[in-house]
Amino acid sequence: MAGRHKHMKAPKDQVMAFKVDAQLASLLASVKNKSELIRDAVYAYLGHLCPLCEGKGTIPANRSHEIELLLKQLEFAACSGCHTPLPVMPRLRTLVNKLPGADRIRLQEFQKTGELLCSDCFDAADKCDTCGVHVPHGRLPAHQRRHGSLAARSPLVTRHED
Repeated sequence: MAGRHKHMKAPKDQVMAFKVDAQLASLLASVKNKSELIRDAVYAYLGHLCPLCEGKGTIPANRSHEIELLLKQLEFAACSGCHTPLPVMPRLRTLVNKLPGADRIRLQEFQKTGELLCSDCFDAADKCDTCGVHVPHGRLPAHQRRHGSLAARSPLVTRHED
């Protein structure tokens, strides 16, 4: 029954108005249900608010010490694809196994190779047929050359002659 409530529409008993520029007014003129669009946009925006400042852009003074301690525990690594800095938790190994499949594989590869990919770059990455690692799109040939030369020098690689 809980799933049913999700699809039921709540009564709308409040009217809100806001000003827009001519360009936005022109864009909104082509939308059939402006109210629904605006409600969806507001819910999407509020659903992504910073949990620390709640969208205010400032952190309460009584919380700054806690936040500084948290930030000091984080390490950052750049995505090998788009170079976006991503936080890496110090106890990553213990947490990785509890993550959903795609994130678990992505972070296990980071632990193995030292190359971090954000989830978008990981999804767009090419997978190496030789080692199974995801490589940023367009960099697979260089990876395979490097991987091939490392395999050729490695005493652990056995070659089967026909």
